[in-house]
Amino acid sequence: MHRPAILLLALTPFTAFAQPANDACSTAIALSCGQPVIGTTESATTDAAPTCGTGITAPGAWYRITGTGDQITLSTCPDEQFDTKLNVYTGGCGGLTCVAGNDDAGNGVFCSTVSFVSQTGTDYLILVQGYDNETGPFTLTVECAPPSPDVCQGALPIACGAPYTGTTEGATPDAAPFCGTGITAPGVWHSFTGTGQQVTITTCPDEQFDTKLNVFSGTCQALACVAGNDDASDGAYCSTVTFVAEEGVTYHVLVQGYDGETGPYTLTTACLSCGSPLDATVTPLDASAVVNWSSTNASAGFTVEHGPVGFAPGAGTATTGTLGVDGPPVSIGGLLPGTAYEAYVRESCDGSESPWAGPIAFTTLLEPPAANALCSGALPIACGGSVEGNTEEGILLPGPACGAANITAKGLWYAFTGTGDDATLSTCLNSAFDTKLSVFTGACGALTCVAGNDDGPGCAGNTSALTFQTSAGTAYLVLVHGYGQDAGGFTLTLTCAPACTAVGNDDCASATLLALQPVGGCESSMGSTACAFAPATPNPPCDPYANIVDAWYAFNTGWGTDLSLILAAESAERIHAALYTACDAPAYVECWMDVTAPIPLAELEPNTDMLVRVWNSGGSEAGSFSICVEGTFSVAMEELPAGTAVRVWPVPSAGELCIHTRSPQRRIALIDLQGRTALVAHPQDLLPARVDISGLAPGTYLVHGEDGFLGRCVKE
Repeated sequence: MHRPAILLLALTPFTAFAQPANDACSTAIALSCGQPVIGTTESATTDAAPTCGTGITAPGAWYRITGTGDQITLSTCPDEQFDTKLNVYTGGCGGLTCVAGNDDAGNGVFCSTVSFVSQTGTDYLILVQGYDNETGPFTLTVECAPPSPDVCQGALPIACGAPYTGTTEGATPDAAPFCGTGITAPGVWHSFTGTGQQVTITTCPDEQFDTKLNVFSGTCQALACVAGNDDASDGAYCSTVTFVAEEGVTYHVLVQGYDGETGPYTLTTACLSCGSPLDATVTPLDASAVVNWSSTNASAGFTVEHGPVGFAPGAGTATTGTLGVDGPPVSIGGLLPGTAYEAYVRESCDGSESPWAGPIAFTTLLEPPAANALCSGALPIACGGSVEGNTEEGILLPGPACGAANITAKGLWYAFTGTGDDATLSTCLNSAFDTKLSVFTGACGALTCVAGNDDGPGCAGNTSALTFQTSAGTAYLVLVHGYGQDAGGFTLTLTCAPACTAVGNDDCASATLLALQPVGGCESSMGSTACAFAPATPNPPCDPYANIVDAWYAFNTGWGTDLSLILAAESAERIHAALYTACDAPAYVECWMDVTAPIPLAELEPNTDMLVRVWNSGGSEAGSFSICVEGTFSVAMEELPAGTAVRVWPVPSAGELCIHTRSPQRRIALIDLQGRTALVAHPQDLLPARVDISGLAPGTYLVHGEDGFLGRCVKE
């Protein structure tokens, strides 16, 4: 059917596609529920809209629809004449706010589908665009219906003890944040009201497809991560999350799949007023063992019971105590060397008891471990000194992960007191196995990470070295352990040198603020790793084992588009970078090794705080670097439509700002000169609108409303 048109084009080489009438946001074509539209992005121009679910990577065509309170589903499927993308916004064309976006509706599918719950009377702007500069014709369908479980607002309720059977087949992609595991497939939403109990939600043992679970609190518009899980255990493809659900709090539960998978599932919810012990382990010694677990019960009592293999709880030897006072961890004694046992753990809360956790099988050692196999037996090491040891004589006990040094193998403990100097601990070239080093402060039962290292710079055989600044009089605990299950002999040295002046942004919490710069106009900030130290924060995935000395930076994406990180080594031998979203629990986004060219920062949400971690391995690699974030961001004061009567006063203002427009503005945003939204107000339908700007920092701001740019103001 298309061949005659192709022939006509061949015979008329000067014919070109006309620019779409809805090429600009301001000329968006109205959509109606249930009415598909046929359009094209051919001959359209590039749009300066913010990233929303997916980046702006091709010219597009604009549409608009007014919300009715229904769930609106927009789709270019099953039409695949080219690889489409969809972005949905609210706000005026001069101040777009992301609602939802989608690139591919599913694995191997190049059409796009997005679904969201609309607000009655709110205008939504829709951009149809393409992947990697592709353009072409499309059919856009518009379906409106009451919110379904496909979206958070239509979540199906679940309750304690009531299983639910459903399917994710036919669901649309979700724009929920990372929570324990990423969002990698379309999902179905459920809701649960907390009872103050420990709650376990699971798709196990049902394994009809590879599931994932994410649990959030907060509102559907501002989800806050609570828990997430991909696989409940090694070799299992069902999912389980356990958390304490606060009484009266609504939790949003997303059932989704691994790598685009969808399918049927059965979701069960179990609630316990006295929660079961979690992650219980037993570390055997020769005549004793150490039992460890985590608890969701405050101030509960506990019982640890052990006995021969196959014994029933109640028939073994019991050890009791109070959480946080007597354990965990808990030592059980009177055991025979080289003997197999089992253990159970249970907690008691105000007269009720949790289920038993167990049996946990273990076999005692034939020979006693080294005296410093336990933290409490740490041996001394002094500045300028060295000690020899063999981790085959140690034991494996759970502990915090410091930097790249998560604890997976047997270890031995050492201790020293800080002098205020820079301390360097090293097994470099002095070990027969792949070592790790972890440094802590605090009591053995409440360790706090100071620094950690897996592979030291220039250390052959994957041996370790790290340097950190000590505080005079502070006691430090050092664990020498191995990668994987590696163990063996080593020599540990401790050298001390006068402290250098540490870089001010050595920690995430003290990140240096970067201002967005215009494209081609970067005024770079200078940084250095020359006096930075090995952090407690885990290594980024692109550099999981190396020694890291780092400096941290922060920026806000504002309304910027086409953002780039400009990073260049100056005196530093090499430089690497990673992107994060928070300091309290840094959420990794992406990282880059050996940076030598600008890094595109694609698909970042507008007005979002981001963190940049810059590092190398220290030593000979340490040195200075330059850093800048640039982008395209509009703070222009565009022409107002002819006949528009707009006044903004007083200028300057210290408190209240008055804004008079032809019609009331339901949303007014003040944007600073870096393109960041500094304030959003929702004035009543009054003229003039009155906005309190007393909390703003002094400076110049652009005023945007639903009609676009309204004027500027100056805060005194």
